[in-house]
Amino acid sequence: MAGIGDSLEKAFDFVWGRFIGRLEGLSDDEYFWEPVPDCWSVRQDAGGRWRIDGDGGGATGKPVPEPAPFTTIAWRIGHIGLTFIGFGDRLFADGKITIDDVDFPGSARDASAFLDGAYRDWREGIARIDEQRWWSPIGPAFGPYAKDSTVDLAVHVFDEIVHHGGEVGVLRDLYLRRDVL
Repeated sequence: MAGIGDSLEKAFDFVWGRFIGRLEGLSDDEYFWEPVPDCWSVRQDAGGRWRIDGDGGGATGKPVPEPAPFTTIAWRIGHIGLTFIGFGDRLFADGKITIDDVDFPGSARDASAFLDGAYRDWREGIARIDEQRWWSPIGPAFGPYAKDSTVDLAVHVFDEIVHHGGEVGVLRDLYLRRDVL
């Protein structure tokens, strides 16, 4: 019988393939489309660097406004990549990456490379986890979640791909029909 790691790897790869397939043909106009006023997105700062609004949805510990702003495809892609990068760094490395270290993609074309790299690093990391570590606490780098298991963290990351990936799909459907809305 396969261990939990094998099952999670299969699930990640299946969902990831479905999500990436849904991004085929994404244009810059669609990537940055703001269907309502005051969306969070990815924007260039004064120095020309691309930054994610709202610190990526609380990645820095700052509270997210209630209700949270509506987000663009660019923001959702940035958030998914940031999830892999931030959690992966804390789980597999020294946990020193900050949001300022992340180069967010400024185009639909760059988004694919950004996601590919972030997912590849995450996927390689989880492939190295042995059965015992899956059930062990993730540790102090995760603050109030330190006692949660690696399985708990992986399921959370999985949920981020599933729900934000699904939202990207819906935004793509709406973008195609924006003239009739």
